[in-house]
Amino acid sequence: MADELISVVITCYNLDAYIGSAIGSALAQRQAGPFEVIVVDDASTDGSRVAIERFEGVRLVALDSNGGVMLAMLAGIAASRGDIVCLLDGDDIWEPGKLGAVRQAFRDPGVVLVTHDLDFINAAGDRLCHPSRPRQVLGALAPGKRGEAVRAGILGLGDYVWLGSALSFRRSHLDEARFAAWVGARPDPRNLYQDWPLAYWLAAGPGTMAYVDQPLLCYRLHAANHSGDARTAERAVRNFSRSHNTHAAIATLACERRLDARWHTIAQRRCRLALAQRRFYEGRMARGWYHLLGSVWYLVTQGRLLHELARAFAITLLRPEGLVAVKRRLDGRRA
Repeated sequence: MADELISVVITCYNLDAYIGSAIGSALAQRQAGPFEVIVVDDASTDGSRVAIERFEGVRLVALDSNGGVMLAMLAGIAASRGDIVCLLDGDDIWEPGKLGAVRQAFRDPGVVLVTHDLDFINAAGDRLCHPSRPRQVLGALAPGKRGEAVRAGILGLGDYVWLGSALSFRRSHLDEARFAAWVGARPDPRNLYQDWPLAYWLAAGPGTMAYVDQPLLCYRLHAANHSGDARTAERAVRNFSRSHNTHAAIATLACERRLDARWHTIAQRRCRLALAQRRFYEGRMARGWYHLLGSVWYLVTQGRLLHELARAFAITLLRPEGLVAVKRRLDGRRA
């Protein structure tokens, strides 16, 4: 049987400093079999469009208005033709063997989702000594136990399953039209992260998950992405607002799919914690403490209580802009 076509969907918004490296890493894949590269420019206002157009063999989907990363991803999936879809954020890069390893994992016809290990890089592309939770947790398991651990990690919203640029899935198990309609029915689909709702949708259905125990992704930490420290209180509010909306959508999905009560409970608790974080950075301290104290038991079970309490006390004392300023100074010293 001929190898299945893989579609690489790259999303980009104002990433002119990084998008060329992301596209180059996709085009440089070795022993990957047939694949196509689709780049979605979400109405960038910098030089991203020019940087994308320099590459031959890449299909550009240019959106007229900025709709957020979830809608950009859906536009890329709709424009793609592959049996397998691999997602890549426009500021990350893949190792040359990424698509070959993912293709090998999908040779099992029952596999519907694949993720893998990763390394971290800074804005300049230098590797960072940063712990990999997938390596610590999934890599330590026997190979036969990793698939169910991936599913449990997604449904349990664990920190040891890396999605984003490590996420690949089988198109036939997505039901694109239904998923797109579900996204469109959310109160604010422009303000959702793309990877967790998609992975949760797949993990809540049939099929098996797979983990490739190789660091096939270099995840870039920089000031403009969510995982880099927010440089302003306004940016922190945007980040936590999107996190809260995403967790609220996942809690709704857990209810709609009638998942086991433990998954539904975790989704609701994570949603409340995200709301607490959002309220703190909005300067609504009383509401932040109300929702945080309502999340105490969940934080105890996750081993995160002291961390979240320390952050809450710091932001209450320093206020959002003060805490962000302290973080900026600390970052400058580390650099």
